[in-house]
Amino acid sequence: MIPRQAETKRDCEGCHGNGVRFPAGPSCSIPGWRRPWAVVERCDSCEQYGDDLDAAHSMFRVAGWFACADGGEHVLADIRTGLR
Repeated sequence: MIPRQAETKRDCEGCHGNGVRFPAGPSCSIPGWRRPWAVVERCDSCEQYGDDLDAAHSMFRVAGWFACADGGEHVLADIRTGLR
């Protein structure tokens, strides 16, 4: 996916410039969550990606939305499928 902003914000304190917060730690419980899966979020400070899934696919081939116990959704990525 192409970042929404043309420039990478290298000085961003939320992500150190890559637009991705990984590994992220949600404050809720995700049933069945275990390694090798990790929570990935887009950086809400610099907003380089449209959503968490776009951010995850910038780093991993396999990622998707998963429901949490509180009724929300989070993106989990299989860390074995890293692009780098």
